[in-house]
Amino acid sequence: MAAEPAYTFTLPSIADDTTLECRIYHPHGHVENLLRRNSTLKGAVVAHPYAPLGGCYDDPVVMAVTETLLGRGYIVATFNFRGAGGSDGKTSWTGRGEIDDYVSVVGFVTHYLQQLRHFFEDDSSDVLSPIVSADERNGNVPASVRRKPLSLLLGGYSYGSLILARIPSVQTIQQRFEPAATGTAVSEIVLRAHTLAQQTQQAVRDAEELKYASPEELSPTDATSLSPTKRTIGSPVTLGGEETITSDRRRSRDSRRSVDIIRKSVEIPRRMKAHMRHSSGSGKQRHRQRSSDEVAAHQISEKVGMASMPEVEVQYLIISPVILPFSTALCPPGPPVPQPFGRKTAADAHAGAVFLKHPALAIFGTKDGFTPVRRLRAWAEKQSSQAANFEWEPIEGAGHFWHEDGVMRALQERVGKWVATLP
Repeated sequence: MAAEPAYTFTLPSIADDTTLECRIYHPHGHVENLLRRNSTLKGAVVAHPYAPLGGCYDDPVVMAVTETLLGRGYIVATFNFRGAGGSDGKTSWTGRGEIDDYVSVVGFVTHYLQQLRHFFEDDSSDVLSPIVSADERNGNVPASVRRKPLSLLLGGYSYGSLILARIPSVQTIQQRFEPAATGTAVSEIVLRAHTLAQQTQQAVRDAEELKYASPEELSPTDATSLSPTKRTIGSPVTLGGEETITSDRRRSRDSRRSVDIIRKSVEIPRRMKAHMRHSSGSGKQRHRQRSSDEVAAHQISEKVGMASMPEVEVQYLIISPVILPFSTALCPPGPPVPQPFGRKTAADAHAGAVFLKHPALAIFGTKDGFTPVRRLRAWAEKQSSQAANFEWEPIEGAGHFWHEDGVMRALQERVGKWVATLP
């Protein structure tokens, strides 16, 4: 039976507040088994192929990889890029919006995993304001009690792999999510992660109560209505709308409008700017404005528990990459434009620079209709020569869409084998 999501919900993209459809899948079995203090909490994000060609989070390859990861104990997030499925917006030519779409989901998953860990490490603590001691921040904690890093696998298939190759490092993404001013897309994403983590926590609590309840205390429907496993399979939770009240929701376009105003101020005649600089009243007003903004940002940061981001171990899964013509670099999003005389751009030179720093697996078919297998092999050999942690494997007879007999199973088996070797 196909996996059913635990939660179906929406997130705003940090690019421009475009609404994105998202899903979270919980692994097979009870979620509480993964939330023990000594276990490594594992999450994954899997991105779909090109939307104008029908790509969305229901893609068979995306679902097959999701099933494989669930079987290995991962909490998996899938999402629709802008213009795909029920997400708003349109597919971009440059892929810049899609990069921020992916970054938005990574930020969500990181906070969801972090909050789950806080919930279940100490259920009696203030779960919305986890405090990390100075000793823990400085690493002066015995290894036996130190928190294990979160494990995050970032995956992409076809067009999804092109976007994946161009997202910044997870550490950079975490920094981007630290200033969560009220009403911004970042704040909205973090609050939604906390809301869903709270729902998961409550479901696990209810299931624990059932374990120790006497038969007389149970109603006939308790076993199916309270179990997080049964709820996930039988009735996924759908959550739309926004976490922040409308009056406080500050759109990204408002921020862009502010930037435009600042940019236009450069055109103000010098004598007017000099007058503004020497106006003590204006200076005080600007100082008060900055202070109020800083207080608001600090308050929302405390509210959503962003005092310290967790250590994250990252892995990359690249399925059916599309290679740039006349080079061995991943093709950038948008229409391919071959460079004259094979000249490489700066983007080509840095493509893959992030995922080469972490364990990575590239897998593709020998009958890929978009890129000849000889060029896929050349690309993979180049990556593996630059990074010892980069693995690759061609699947005999598989095309770009993995429709051929037996190839989907081969894909799942290879991904499962690789995942089993990860820490």
